Amino acid sequence: MLDDEFFLAADGRHDPRAELQATLAALRKPPRDGQRHARCRFPARALWLSRMTGETWSQATCPEWDEWRQENAGAGVGLIFASGYLGNPASFFGHLMLHLEKEREGQGADLTRLLDTSMNFGADVPEEDGLAIYMAKGLFGGYEAEYSRAPFYRNTALYSEHEMRDLWHYRLNLPADERELLVAHLYEVIGQDFEYLFLTQNCASRIARTLELVVDDDLTPGHAPWVTPEALVRAISEADVEGAPLLGEVSHVPSRRLRTEWRYMALSEQEQEAASAVWPSTDSLDLGAGAFRRLAPAKKASVLDTLLSHAAFLKQTDEQPGLAERERQLLQARLQLPAGSKPLEPGGQVPLHEATPPALMRLEGTHNDALGGGARLTLRPLQYDLLDSNATRMPNAALEIGHTEVDLGQDEPHLTKLELFHVTNLHARSVPLPTLPNVAWHAAAGIERSRLDCNDCLDGYATLLAGKSRRFGRHLPFVMVGGQLRSERHQAGPVAPMVRLGVLSDWAAGQRSLLQVKHADGLKGGESRRTRWSFQHRVPLHKQLDLRAGVEGDEHAHEMSLGLSWYF
Repeated sequence: MLDDEFFLAADGRHDPRAELQATLAALRKPPRDGQRHARCRFPARALWLSRMTGETWSQATCPEWDEWRQENAGAGVGLIFASGYLGNPASFFGHLMLHLEKEREGQGADLTRLLDTSMNFGADVPEEDGLAIYMAKGLFGGYEAEYSRAPFYRNTALYSEHEMRDLWHYRLNLPADERELLVAHLYEVIGQDFEYLFLTQNCASRIARTLELVVDDDLTPGHAPWVTPEALVRAISEADVEGAPLLGEVSHVPSRRLRTEWRYMALSEQEQEAASAVWPSTDSLDLGAGAFRRLAPAKKASVLDTLLSHAAFLKQTDEQPGLAERERQLLQARLQLPAGSKPLEPGGQVPLHEATPPALMRLEGTHNDALGGGARLTLRPLQYDLLDSNATRMPNAALEIGHTEVDLGQDEPHLTKLELFHVTNLHARSVPLPTLPNVAWHAAAGIERSRLDCNDCLDGYATLLAGKSRRFGRHLPFVMVGGQLRSERHQAGPVAPMVRLGVLSDWAAGQRSLLQVKHADGLKGGESRRTRWSFQHRVPLHKQLDLRAGVEGDEHAHEMSLGLSWYF
């Protein structure tokens, strides 16, 4: 907490006993005209101290607190998790908000009640700060953050409609008296300034500290030097309150992208052909297409509902001339058909706390035709790669932090790779409807062996690539080009144009494989040119186990591997 006004004692920020004594003294004072009484400023303190001491405090007029209390009387408490978003470094791992769900007579607990209150904890970032300044301040300090409140529909519009992120609502089974205390505490901290850091002082850590006011469990367990939204969600799923599970019902609010995909997949083959005929490209619309005119009215309605959903998706992802007119034509045609359409069938997404955990440890046997046999230990503290990415986090993407590989040979261990970060987004189309151009991209930095026939030839690198991908059934080929900055200890050329191409394939029973080729050319011939190919296949055995087999090669050696991964 950075605001001095939050503390009543001169050294209250650092002296809890002094702050407690000052709070008791302030609560015991009678109210004065023109002054805001302590029970109005700190209703949670007043409530908790009254429960602990049995004292009652002087009556005071508190219009702002009374309005907040009446607005949220009996409100249920929950968390909203927004899935990861690779368009903002602070949202790579997802985002969390507190959610106050109002009680309403005659209505169920449906999350579509958009006037509920969301409590968002986020940094105040000046518009003039560029990406470099934003990253530096986010990692090392310089930003302040605060709790703000907004109707839930605003967050739905931002996260689900504009950024195409799925939302998950985790309702918490808090007793009524604890919910009352928490609602009072939220009133106290709205608008107060806190320090903000991407890894440690973020939405997850602040919400954890807030919930620990009414939950005895440690909601940020472990010794990792970061706190992620996923870690808090998993801790809540395992926590208890008064002997009962803290986690209650879990609800899913799909993104516009996912709702469009569900609608399209629910269409028959004939209806899908009609949808493509009506909208063959982003800049043309043909409502007189024969494949569409031959459909029955109810099927036409299903096709147009799908295309209207897709139009809404396109509007949010980019601006295009004429898109509003095409949407108007689709809506006008839809209004001429009977009301109602096929119900939207959910896709059965797995909640975050039930998905594969983000940390990985793998032990594998290796055989290198130049170095012989051995073993390799792989550690990945955080997130996912292309082979274990899924719809719960982000499909067809990779986000790895601190990926480390150590070869355990016959003489001594050798570090073969330490990747500080690795981010890939293939931007695959989810349905074969016209879309605006998307760019597949990859960024990574770290050190790794520059050739497969040696253990000690480590070189540093920083890579940035961009390109295209396109899905063909189960297969997703991609190609990206760009450049690589690299050290020259075991190779020539500090700057190398680079190309990466590959195919990501999904098979039966959740199996996935990745074939790729990477070529970098330092423009100096000989040792400045490096080409490496690899093939990996993943077989999931359990939520926390998988089997991976791989083979890779370069100009100097070939290597095979087979290992067991444990996710935790």
